[in-house]
Amino acid sequence: MNSQKLGREGEIKAKEFLIKKGYKIINQNWHCKYGELDIIAQLNDTFIFVEVKTRSTMIFGYPETSVSKAKQKKLWKTANEYIQLNVSESIQFRFDIISLIKTKADYEIEHFEDVFWM
Repeated sequence: MNSQKLGREGEIKAKEFLIKKGYKIINQNWHCKYGELDIIAQLNDTFIFVEVKTRSTMIFGYPETSVSKAKQKKLWKTANEYIQLNVSESIQFRFDIISLIKTKADYEIEHFEDVFWM
């Protein structure tokens, strides 16, 4: 499976996972000049910017470890742009990572909440 197809499949599984946990999906694959937000969700009064990382093998380590400081900074700028353009009031927000590893049967999913702050 190519990496783009794997990534799209992982995002679908992550979205389904969040919905089952009671999250409302606000947007997916939102783009601006700074980058892309994989999933924007809401739980109660908090907006959650979710980075989805999917792997089919552990050769390069756990998926969540690929969210570097540089990637975090890019996500922060992108989320800030989203808030400026789309949210009219002050909100609470956080950054989560959903890590997926494709197995023969399905996916192993881990959800890391409030993983970084700038």
